Amino acid sequence: MSDAATALATEPGPGCLLVTSIFPPIRGGSAVVYDNLGRYSGGRVAVLAPYRHYQTGHVLVGWRDHDKAAPYPIYRIELLRPREYDPTSKLQSLWRYVRIDVPLKFRILWKIRNIVLKEKIKILCIGELNSGSWIGPYAKLLWGCKIINYIHGEEVTSKAQYTFFGRSKEKYLNRADAVVAVSNFTRQALIGLTQTAPAKIEVIYNGVDLDRFQITERNPQLVAKYRLAGKRVLLSVGRLVPRKGIDRTIEAMPRLLRRYPDLHYLVVGDGPYRGQLQQMVANLDLGRHVTFTGPIDDDELRAHYALCDVFVLPNREMPDGDTEGFGLVFLEANACGKPVVGGRAGGVVEAVKDGANGLLVDGNSTESVAAAIERLLDDRALYARLRQGGLEISRQSSWQLRTQQFQALCQRLG
Repeated sequence: MSDAATALATEPGPGCLLVTSIFPPIRGGSAVVYDNLGRYSGGRVAVLAPYRHYQTGHVLVGWRDHDKAAPYPIYRIELLRPREYDPTSKLQSLWRYVRIDVPLKFRILWKIRNIVLKEKIKILCIGELNSGSWIGPYAKLLWGCKIINYIHGEEVTSKAQYTFFGRSKEKYLNRADAVVAVSNFTRQALIGLTQTAPAKIEVIYNGVDLDRFQITERNPQLVAKYRLAGKRVLLSVGRLVPRKGIDRTIEAMPRLLRRYPDLHYLVVGDGPYRGQLQQMVANLDLGRHVTFTGPIDDDELRAHYALCDVFVLPNREMPDGDTEGFGLVFLEANACGKPVVGGRAGGVVEAVKDGANGLLVDGNSTESVAAAIERLLDDRALYARLRQGGLEISRQSSWQLRTQQFQALCQRLG
């Protein structure tokens, strides 16, 4: 346990239960956030998560090993929300709600009751606005818990259709005792789109695990696996969805290869957009220059950051409002000594300081993406300055510091 976590464990304050479906071994930014809030809390945060995937219903591979190794209490239940489906009628939707949703809610509340009593929980932190906020009023009424909603951004900005409790997100946010926003962008979205009272919003930026993400040499086995010997490497890490801007980087590759024939683009992750991205690569005859790794284990992530010269994720806002709430992968890359290229959209402008730790671009413009990469590959002085700036910014963004902010919020509420 770190010194910061040990210090927090000795401080008086309320116990907190964090409830979320997006939690390791599920991958994703939100899962990383919640895992680190637990790891650096010194035992002041417990987590309730499912042992089945909320989309597929499959048992999560490795969940027992993860929980056994975690330095904080983790409780599991089969599911924390019903499996996703597309109802064919209002009658079918109502039938599923009565036969599936309501019994599941009773099981969830019974599980939370037992944890609240066992751990002497005073604060319930809800990690999913659209599917979990219904828990808050019950926890407040039945056990006197204070309620925090943890908001990343897309769950507020996306114009998605939600059923039942999802449509009441404004009501739930304004009933909460506090709302955590991962960026000022998210804070403004909460105020403007959901009329959340500004006084109850606490901005806690996403952090970076500095014990895990550090400068390291390229792993020769990975270099051989991806055929990167003698190559300059671009890297993207994330869920493969349109807002990440990986398509714009692929479109920029023909122009970049004319100047840098030794360039290779490594795409780490998986998602619904993968097939279309691979088709783009085939159409542009880039098969020898772009590699999709698929999902990788968390303990392999640092080694993949080490492979690249530039980390690039030119995110953009989609027509439905979907955008990046912050982008902790930029800080992870910075901590590994890599300058970054990010899109000027959402909360990324708070993770990437243009000219300090990376470059911001128009994520809708292939030319803008290509030009930024060219600047970094051509200007070694700029590259060195942004690399050093990234190291300094990441060191100011440790999870120890972010968790202390979260614990301070819990203590004020308690």
